[in-house]
Amino acid sequence: MALAECVEVYLRDGERARRALASSGLLAPYKPRRMGDRLLLPVTSPGEALSLLDRHGIRARICRSEFEEYTAKKTPKPPLSYVMVGDIIIVNPRRGVEDLSYYKRVAEELLSHVKRARSVYLKVGTHGVYRTAKLVHLAGIDDTRTIHREYGLRFHVDLAKVYFNPRLASERARIAGLTSDGERVLDMFSGAGGYSIHVASRSSTLVLAVDINHYAAAYAAINVRANRQVMKGRVAVLRADAYKLPRIHAAVFDRVIMDNPTNPSPYAPIACKMLSGKGVIHYYTLTISKNEAADEASNVFTHACRKFDIMLVREVLEYSPEYSVYVVDLEAEK
Repeated sequence: MALAECVEVYLRDGERARRALASSGLLAPYKPRRMGDRLLLPVTSPGEALSLLDRHGIRARICRSEFEEYTAKKTPKPPLSYVMVGDIIIVNPRRGVEDLSYYKRVAEELLSHVKRARSVYLKVGTHGVYRTAKLVHLAGIDDTRTIHREYGLRFHVDLAKVYFNPRLASERARIAGLTSDGERVLDMFSGAGGYSIHVASRSSTLVLAVDINHYAAAYAAINVRANRQVMKGRVAVLRADAYKLPRIHAAVFDRVIMDNPTNPSPYAPIACKMLSGKGVIHYYTLTISKNEAADEASNVFTHACRKFDIMLVREVLEYSPEYSVYVVDLEAEK
């Protein structure tokens, strides 16, 4: 047994918390412990772990306890971070490590211990006009198609052709929780339909899911059909360039989702134009702090909308040691 720092979460959140911590490389190499209705998860940095879980909407508190060490036959702490999409593990490259054989050894180890995984890929960047992941097959079946499940919803995706980030699950659920019956929602960069389907599953809304990537639009349509039985609202899918939306669709929306954090500002005037009058815009951006995100949104929407008020700024996920994705929720008037 070894004494280690930990975070304490409710059992119902245990698996989701473990995955979030593992994908960020924050799990310490000890076995989690159950204590009544709580789960103690050993971590390398309690403060970072607490902040990460808060961003995922998971209640936690810092603790210190004794944990059993993994034996040689058990899973050690992965030497690099990864995320799971369905039954596919996506490994992030380690700074300064370029030896592919190293990643293949890690992949085989992960595949042997993560029971539901069937494939492991290394993400080496993005490519193409749609900025999809550039993946290198490391172990298991070489097939980038999978079915990912979150909050009772199913998402068919091909990770080589469509952007899909499981770390956005709690943010998708947050937006869905803010939406009311009768709203008309525009998802400007819908990908495989994550935000659109979450919203329609929670309220009787009309959602337009738009993406320029024809693969993304096709998968969004597939996912609408796959989740039809649990959706209260309706989702229409449109393959289109968001720049052209004012020319091809009426300005009827009460809420606009702008999940395009690497290049959002050019689309702000389009988001304002698509509002029926006064509405809510969720503006995602990649920057270094909440203040920077708020300042950027203020500068952008001063020229894009007639009026606006910032209601909320929050960190959504960590992108790199320096940058994070932030969302700015605004009430705006076209």
